[in-house]
Amino acid sequence: MKRAYGILLRLYPRDYRAMFATEMSSAFEKASAERRQGRSVYARFALAELMALTMGAGAEWIAKLTTDSSVRGRSLPDRLLMRPPGVSWDAHYAGAFPSVPEEVSQAQERTELLVKRIIHAISQHDFTGARRYSDEERQARASLRSLRQKYQIGDTGGD
Repeated sequence: MKRAYGILLRLYPRDYRAMFATEMSSAFEKASAERRQGRSVYARFALAELMALTMGAGAEWIAKLTTDSSVRGRSLPDRLLMRPPGVSWDAHYAGAFPSVPEEVSQAQERTELLVKRIIHAISQHDFTGARRYSDEERQARASLRSLRQKYQIGDTGGD
């Protein structure tokens, strides 16, 4: 029975198994030992556990496949995306984030600041200020677009 449980446990997503497989197996072994009073009692227990395990695996796959990868159903980390212990951040992510010229970075920050100011002005019912910030933001986005063209940086969707 322990072997069948171990095989069915492999139906769960890898990140879920990494977090919970040991605990689930030990809980099953403990509950299994408590239910060895009779064949029919143990058979019902085993059938219920194996069915629950199968249904749980299906539910976890549905959660994993239908949620954003940053959420992963229960906010479980995806170990394939995690930085290994002992490896520096710079070494692990080298090349993952291309460097952006300072001029472009400042233009992006200016645009983001103006959007925040627009939101704040609207929340304070300062519609004249919101209009002014909106005009400035439109100019800042045009400037940002021209800088991206100058440095041949693709549109990141933030503009």
